[in-house]
Amino acid sequence: MKRTLVVMAAVLVAACGSLGGAREAERYFILDAAPAAGAVTQPGPAVVVAPTSAASFYDTQDIAYSRAAGTRAYYQFSHWTERPQRAIHDGLASRLGAGGLSRGGVPILVTQLEEIYHDAAQPPGVARITVTAQLVDPGTRAVLAFHRFSGSAPAASYDAPGAVSGMRQALGALLDEVVAWIGQQAPAAASRGS
Repeated sequence: MKRTLVVMAAVLVAACGSLGGAREAERYFILDAAPAAGAVTQPGPAVVVAPTSAASFYDTQDIAYSRAAGTRAYYQFSHWTERPQRAIHDGLASRLGAGGLSRGGVPILVTQLEEIYHDAAQPPGVARITVTAQLVDPGTRAVLAFHRFSGSAPAASYDAPGAVSGMRQALGALLDEVVAWIGQQAPAAASRGS
């Protein structure tokens, strides 16, 4: 009797699995941020770019979305190839021509990813990114300048691939804003730090 129950349970589990249909494939997206069209790449102001940190909910490879104000969730089958803060750090270091090694007297750029998500309250939605940036004196660790940057771009479609397209566009513009801000702040920050 027990053997019959076990066989029937196994058949039932197999039948339930086949009724569900094919599972959606996992997809992985690269978060890259090309400079704005027509932007001239030139060496940025002298800063050391520290690794970017992230708010705990966004410190993941999962892509976040929101369908209602004050809520967040993760796309089930769509992920980043790397955590977004890595793309932010790499994008800033590339634009500024700066590394992570401390050089005496050169301000340190400290950034944190506050949020990155697909605002999907209404189709197709909007990609939203917020990053804070600080210029820090390398000797005293005093904050020389602080700014919060928020970027957005329309999602190309009402799904994860469309959101990723918008996030790439929003991130590119946001990083260009950070570099411009550093260009305005770095000379004054360097003089205050010396």
